[in-house]
Amino acid sequence: MKLPSLYSLWISLKTVAIRFPLQVLAAITATIIWCYLADPTGHYKTQEDNLLKLLLVCNLSLALLLAADLYAEAANYTSARKWGLRLLCLCICTALYFILHPAVYKADAFRIALLALAFHLLVAFAPYINKDNLNGFWEYNKTLFLRFLTSALYAGVLFSGLAVAIGAVNALFDANIGFNTYHRLFAIITGSFMTIFFLAGLPLNLHNTHAEETYPKALKIFTQYVLIPLAIIYLAILLVYEIKIAINWELPRGMVSTLILGYAVFGILSLLLIYPIKDKEGNGWIKLFSKFFYIMMLPLLVLLVLAVWERVSSYGITESRYLLIVLALWLASITFYFLLSKKQNIKVIPVSLCLLALLATYGPQSAFSVSKYAQVARLKDLMKEKKDRDDEQINSVMEYLVDQHGLQSLQSFTSADLEHIEDEIELKSVRGNRYFISATKLDTAHALLKVEKESFNNYITFNLIPEGKNLLDINGYNKMVNIERFENITESKLNGIKLTTQKMTNNNLKISLGKDQEMILDINKMVIDAVTHAKSKDSKQVNGSSDEPAARTGAEEILPINYFTVSGQLNRYQFKFIATSINTNWNPKLKTEKIWTEYGGYLLIKTD
Repeated sequence: MKLPSLYSLWISLKTVAIRFPLQVLAAITATIIWCYLADPTGHYKTQEDNLLKLLLVCNLSLALLLAADLYAEAANYTSARKWGLRLLCLCICTALYFILHPAVYKADAFRIALLALAFHLLVAFAPYINKDNLNGFWEYNKTLFLRFLTSALYAGVLFSGLAVAIGAVNALFDANIGFNTYHRLFAIITGSFMTIFFLAGLPLNLHNTHAEETYPKALKIFTQYVLIPLAIIYLAILLVYEIKIAINWELPRGMVSTLILGYAVFGILSLLLIYPIKDKEGNGWIKLFSKFFYIMMLPLLVLLVLAVWERVSSYGITESRYLLIVLALWLASITFYFLLSKKQNIKVIPVSLCLLALLATYGPQSAFSVSKYAQVARLKDLMKEKKDRDDEQINSVMEYLVDQHGLQSLQSFTSADLEHIEDEIELKSVRGNRYFISATKLDTAHALLKVEKESFNNYITFNLIPEGKNLLDINGYNKMVNIERFENITESKLNGIKLTTQKMTNNNLKISLGKDQEMILDINKMVIDAVTHAKSKDSKQVNGSSDEPAARTGAEEILPINYFTVSGQLNRYQFKFIATSINTNWNPKLKTEKIWTEYGGYLLIKTD
């Protein structure tokens, strides 16, 4: 094995620079900006925001230009046509630099993420846009995948080795090398070295890319013993959970969508990696897993739709929920396509995802237009309510709209020129931090719409303790369950029957006996009574109305034991809950179910 000479390394670098000149320039430019931003001092906030935006656009241009060059090579474009295509890509990226403002609008940060996804997916199929060679398409993407892993491995080893060397110099010679040096080293290795090394390994002849006779054994082992088992574990958890919600007849929790997407990602990636050997002798398990994967997706899609519907029906559409809806529809389409189609064209996966990502970025159908329209409509409905007006929800929607879409998203609520006001706030805050600018915009929105801003100053913090909490009167009760302050669910046995206590989202305590019997202890009323008594004590000691929030330290306040008890009966069992501590942030202007409360204590049980 010969070590590479400096000359051979120079030739490799020169070859990459000639083949992909603009991509190398973009990588080097991004690295320089990254190194400059590694030192947070010495430049204005607006300058930092613009440089960060340029860094992100450089990354977008790198992917888009790479896709364009690979397409041009596969289509045998002349040098003039290739440079024309490159110029078009540069125009698109230049326009994006001036259109996008990720530091001002969070929606633009989402847009950049979607564009990055679309451009990287474009690289995956650009050379095969007008070709039906599926084996060549797979071999090309295998090369990209393995080259990326190799590049990441080399970059990781190089960074680790150099970081240890710098650390040794720092320790031995008291060189006073700061964290910024390591940050810049990481930027140089990942931004320049890793990118150029990856580009150097891309196939030169895209016309003769065919599947190799020998399939990489490591890839098969990785798929068979890592990806597929992970997909099966996710599936097992989801199927058991689906049975649970069917028995309890309850809507799924939000986290279930993440598990379903995890199952889909691991499963689809597994099927893509083993695509070339699916028809070979001895690999019947691949066809079995393929059918099994897509059939099992059907009940999970129902679960995913229910999870999305629960969130959307309660809080309306946002960008993340929009994307979840689109992914659910895409997964349903892909599932039915591979179950019913005989062709099994794997190019459908990256092509369809790329198109959906682009459609979700701009236009009336985009995630941002739909989300903005939905939340503005929701805010109008909330503002119309005169009775039981939910100020907390109004504050939440206003904060979302201002952060995601800017102050001008509230234009329909006022005659003031919000675009001009927003520009003025940005201009006056050249040196201000982004948090201060956002807070100023939100304060302006509250003032213009005449909505009281929700603040921690509106809350009264109570830390309530019952008299004699260390010696409880349990007379007449013969069993006791400890309800821990930081645990939501407690399970035990009562005369052989499963007894479950659960702290509900509205703070009340649900007691369940077996599967069919349950009751609710009204903890909210208990807390309100205790807080009301504590406030009446405060008002006697301090001048001022007890109806207004007062500054409190959160110190312990002792109240009579009767303010900490609530009782109820379930069939032949008498229950009595005695709280030993109540910690609550209480705002009299919010509905009782919005009170944030933590409590712990003992559940006493009287049996026959």
